Amino acid sequence: MRRALLVALAVTLAGCGGFDNTPFRVGVVRGVVPNPTVNTVVLVEQQPALSARPDAQGRFELVDVPQGEVTLLVLASASNAERLTVTVRGGDVVDTGAVGTKAGARLEIVVHVPSNQSRLQTRIQVGSVTLTQLLDREGEVHVALPTGCYPVVVSIPGLGTMERQVCVTAPMTRQVQFELPEPDGSPGREGCSVSGCETGRTCRSNGSCG
Repeated sequence: MRRALLVALAVTLAGCGGFDNTPFRVGVVRGVVPNPTVNTVVLVEQQPALSARPDAQGRFELVDVPQGEVTLLVLASASNAERLTVTVRGGDVVDTGAVGTKAGARLEIVVHVPSNQSRLQTRIQVGSVTLTQLLDREGEVHVALPTGCYPVVVSIPGLGTMERQVCVTAPMTRQVQFELPEPDGSPGREGCSVSGCETGRTCRSNGSCG
């Protein structure tokens, strides 16, 4: 009789949310990215907040990944990138093995600014990934991507934001250029009073650099 009561109580608690089944609705995805760089990142494409950067040996681990089929986006290096689908079972660990070994499409992003404005505060987002690498002296940055279409957003405080949709097919190389407009003093386009000027230049009252 006591056993029957305990079973009935357990069923009642489960039906009313008395037990936390969260561990059985999520799983763990782990693997390795050979030869990782400081910019290597692995993320769940459906939920970009679920991301990880590999350690020095290339090992990564994503926790609390929802059960079911999920798509991983692996930005491995300046030349390699991969998209793959894995099936996650609640409470289990999925080992992908080595990923990010395929050649990706090389996207060259070039940012032009007016009147010798500084580009040091440039923020570039490709899809759901914010690039951590800085623009080089020519205002360029390169990233490898799996085949697909991505929104590319470039923003510089004081100079505004620009967005373009870019489609790439591996292993092609594509260049996309952004030319931010002259500052006009309006909010978001104040110019060098916010963005700053290149070394050796001075900020004028109209927001341009001289």
